[in-house]
Amino acid sequence: MNQNVYFISDVHLHLYDSPDEKVKRERLFEFLAEVRRNKGALYILGDLFDFWFEYRTVIPGFYLPVLCQLRETVRAGCELHFLGGNHDYWVGSFFANTLGITVHYNPIDILISGHRFHLTHGDGILRSDRGYRLMRYFFRNPLCIRLFGLLHPDLAYRLGAKISGKSRRLTQRSSSLEASDRQEIIAYGLTQLAAGAEFVITGHFHLPTEFRTEMGTIFNLGDWMKYFSFAYFNGQNMQLCYWPQNRSDQE
Repeated sequence: MNQNVYFISDVHLHLYDSPDEKVKRERLFEFLAEVRRNKGALYILGDLFDFWFEYRTVIPGFYLPVLCQLRETVRAGCELHFLGGNHDYWVGSFFANTLGITVHYNPIDILISGHRFHLTHGDGILRSDRGYRLMRYFFRNPLCIRLFGLLHPDLAYRLGAKISGKSRRLTQRSSSLEASDRQEIIAYGLTQLAAGAEFVITGHFHLPTEFRTEMGTIFNLGDWMKYFSFAYFNGQNMQLCYWPQNRSDQE
């Protein structure tokens, strides 16, 4: 029996409203509704939020609509997984205990319908990411996380917005570098295929990519800002899709 499995990354939901943000949010909610209609599983490969830091008792109110949508998707019987990205690595018990989402803090190797998948957000893969890798070391250090948690949430989220902007400047690439970056993504994927994966899926780079070989297939999910791209697996075959062109009710 086929299983409907969806993969998405790099939505970068912001803490402020704008026309672009409304379009992004509306399309995301439509996409989640399709996951629910098809009783699918959803893997979010990081950077759903442009910034997220989880306190014990405080949740940012502006994110409440999307959090409710995620909870509704789980309650509809859909399996949700979240891999921390470089903008929202700091999720915790709220996602697991309240929303019912399985959280992963590192790349995972997993069987889906009997097929071997390697899933990763992908930050730090490129050779040019040296500056970012240093910054990531501090941001994921347990002591730094605890110290950041001592800040008042209003101050923390204002600071986090600035940090996110800095991180985005370090990881953004010009169009002239897209070809070489895509080749590095593929090279990383080939090492994972050689290690036994059949499908390698990455996020982070905002470069929709589908590369097929005899060993397997490599995907970069693109983003939900410019491309509104995602990957779909029916239990046997995998394809890179674009919303709303690939809505099931338009097929």
